[in-house]
Amino acid sequence: MFKVLILEDENYTLRFLEKLISEHPKVEQVVGTSISQEAIRLASEIAPDLAFLDIELAPEDNLNGIDVARAIYTVSPHTEFIFVTGYAKYAVDSFAVHPYDYLLKPIKRDKVMQAISGLDSERQAINLHKSPNNRLVIKSSDSIVFLNIDDIFFIEKQGKKAFIHSIGGVNESNCIFNELESLLGPNFLRVHKSYVVNMDKVSQIKDAGNQSYAIHFEGYSGVATMSRNRFRVHIDRFTPSF
Repeated sequence: MFKVLILEDENYTLRFLEKLISEHPKVEQVVGTSISQEAIRLASEIAPDLAFLDIELAPEDNLNGIDVARAIYTVSPHTEFIFVTGYAKYAVDSFAVHPYDYLLKPIKRDKVMQAISGLDSERQAINLHKSPNNRLVIKSSDSIVFLNIDDIFFIEKQGKKAFIHSIGGVNESNCIFNELESLLGPNFLRVHKSYVVNMDKVSQIKDAGNQSYAIHFEGYSGVATMSRNRFRVHIDRFTPSF
């Protein structure tokens, strides 16, 4: 069941979406607001599974929907985003934060319902589970792969695919990134909207400029990226011992 957050500055559209989304059989809670900061606060309270975000907000609002998505990610990293906009050009900008989907106004009932059902179907169809002996069992395009969780260096999200970097190499999976993350242990840390790393295998963290850090691993040439926001959130994990 889904908890859904809506940010929409047009009152009529907000009420329309609230009513429509609440009618979907897989939705258990819907909260809506027209104010960006209120949306961020609500996200921190309910940790929504899905957020519908209007990209272009009222002029007096200092943030746009893409800014809000970035802020929500810091308080609710498992949230999936669907952007709503009246202008197709903004849809391209929205992909910078890897949304699940986007909808163009005027909003059509069937498009909203299809988006929710599509996400639900993807979650139910995940060919991924954790076996009793601490291994991930992943179905890729042409094989079933068994991975020891402790052998994983990091997991990288590219679009709707996940790339699992481990001692045995890189495995590609169509599983939902957030669901994959939920099967990992406490030694795994979300350091970026597109990266989860095994902290037990980190050898070095370097300032990479451009508001990010490069994470290097012992015995592996692949590099993960950590955002400065996530560095601040997890600062206690990176404090030198002496």
